[in-house]
Amino acid sequence: MRGEGALQLHSLCNGTVGFKLPAWAVREAIQHGTTTAKLRKRTRTNMLKNPRRINSRQGFSLIELLVAVAVIAILSALLLPGLSQARRQANRSRCINNQRQLLLTWQLYSGDNLESAVANGHGPAVSSIALSSAMNEASATKFWVPGDDHFYYAAFTNAQWLTDSRYAMFAPYLRSAALYKCPEDKRASKVPGIGNLPHVRSYSMNAYVGWTVNPDELDSHYRVFASITEMVGPSPANIFVFQDVHPDNICYPAFVVRMPGEPEQFFHYPSSLHNGRGVVAFADGHVETHRWVDARTTPPVTGGVLAHWNDSPGNPDLAWIRERTSWSIDEPR
Repeated sequence: MRGEGALQLHSLCNGTVGFKLPAWAVREAIQHGTTTAKLRKRTRTNMLKNPRRINSRQGFSLIELLVAVAVIAILSALLLPGLSQARRQANRSRCINNQRQLLLTWQLYSGDNLESAVANGHGPAVSSIALSSAMNEASATKFWVPGDDHFYYAAFTNAQWLTDSRYAMFAPYLRSAALYKCPEDKRASKVPGIGNLPHVRSYSMNAYVGWTVNPDELDSHYRVFASITEMVGPSPANIFVFQDVHPDNICYPAFVVRMPGEPEQFFHYPSSLHNGRGVVAFADGHVETHRWVDARTTPPVTGGVLAHWNDSPGNPDLAWIRERTSWSIDEPR
């Protein structure tokens, strides 16, 4: 019986009989020595009862595939906003940490230099330098970081300048150029003959802290802090040192503020890349985010140059920045 069954099964498997058995039926017949007639009958009966078993590799139907795609699309729509918000929060935390590192570096430099504030201002990087703000030389062109106007491309795009002590006074203390860049800042400059290069710096220092160039560029009615000890009069918690700058507006290492009595204008615009907020670091060591409330404070990033003389009368954001920049030399402290 087994010989006959095996022969018949061999014939069935090699296509010599009109009805071809599926593999599972052949295995079952070999195991139990089933005859051809019984095997055919049983196979036909099982196929009628369970037609899906004929082809165990049957794929998705069109309807099943469309349902799967729809489910994936719904899940993506639900998850992506949450993932995007988590990414923005992570970038804001990194920006806050960057400015904490800048504050620490500012304090370390002061401690190593008789409490003098590090030199701040603007100008091309040449041999004439100021070692600290106490020198107050109009010709000083070495600052905490290099920088000048919008077309001084090297200072915007060369990260090595930030970590080279020939150009940056923070370089011996801060060896990572990445700490000068807000992770939300994607701005690049179109350098003639080279192409678009990403900016390497997003932050500027309060111009009234450590200003070393022409004093006539600032309002003489307001105190310029040449040392950290001079900030004892007001609360250091109310004097900002660093903040991130609008990517189309950043230029100088210094963040210049038009003070009360001057035109109500933004010379430098604060950044609003953190969902309408900027990150601001204060002389007492704390860093906070601040939401700007006037639409004139938050022009969109276009990749162009944002002018330094746009009027903004009655802007509460400009008033907020002014109050935290310096104080009048006529006010008792």
